[in-house]
Amino acid sequence: MSHPNEPGREKTQGLLVARSLFSAQLLRLCVSAVNNPFAVDAFTSFYNLATQMQIIPAIDLKGGLCVRLVEGREQSAKVYDRDPVEVARSYERAGAQLLHIVDLDGAFLGAASENQKIIRRIIEEINMPVEVGGGLRSLEDIQSLIEQVGARFVIIGTLAAEQPELLARAVDQFGEQIIVGIDARGSSVATRGWTEATEIDALDLAKRVASLGVQRIIYTDIARDGRLAGPNFEMTRQMALTSGARVTASGGVSSLDDIERLCELEGDGVDSIIVGKALYENRFTLEEAIRITNKNAGEKNHPMS
Repeated sequence: MSHPNEPGREKTQGLLVARSLFSAQLLRLCVSAVNNPFAVDAFTSFYNLATQMQIIPAIDLKGGLCVRLVEGREQSAKVYDRDPVEVARSYERAGAQLLHIVDLDGAFLGAASENQKIIRRIIEEINMPVEVGGGLRSLEDIQSLIEQVGARFVIIGTLAAEQPELLARAVDQFGEQIIVGIDARGSSVATRGWTEATEIDALDLAKRVASLGVQRIIYTDIARDGRLAGPNFEMTRQMALTSGARVTASGGVSSLDDIERLCELEGDGVDSIIVGKALYENRFTLEEAIRITNKNAGEKNHPMS
């Protein structure tokens, strides 16, 4: 005969076990952070497992200016007459928790550019962490961006597609600070600032980089990027399901409805959204986008949901 309070007792015991596991995990992260000077994102990564969809505003730099491209074409750059440092400050004031920066000159040159001076200024002026990509082709490039410029995370694309052994070394040395950007036209990966088509299948690459220890992928459908035509929802979903990595959706976000629909993919492993041109073109504000994710998180955690 069961005790009348048995269900409540089991629930309490379950909570105590969960709390114990949480404490043990937190302790391991503390030890990891102390032993590995590059594991500065350990706490952030751990808490992100239990947080809502994140909105990540983007700044693309070309010639020191804020620009947006259409389908990644260098000649399509539209210049926005705004100070990149002030743009970053405004995003932080609006509630952003992470900033996405792409050095377009570096991406097209395949090397560090003068934009890194501006990126360093941005990092010095704001408190939120910054992820940076564009033109990273070696371990030395990655290390310089982290140690000299101050990037919290680095995004590598061409290196990941062309030199898997170097990617493995980067992950071994820098851990979760390494993010792989998979930029694709259709199902095929493009590299070197989106200028070179490859025969590499995007989903195959996602599986490969995840097997090497990469825990986050930024997926961009190039054909939609800068067009404000909506993201590739199904490919974004498949990227997460196929790889098992956490996926950041990028390219084409144009409306709050797009944000709503991407929030529906959170259970599949899509946990963040990069927004760029839509903010510059005043399609919606960063505050409005964040309110959407707050609302969805509240509904998801409601006891009656």
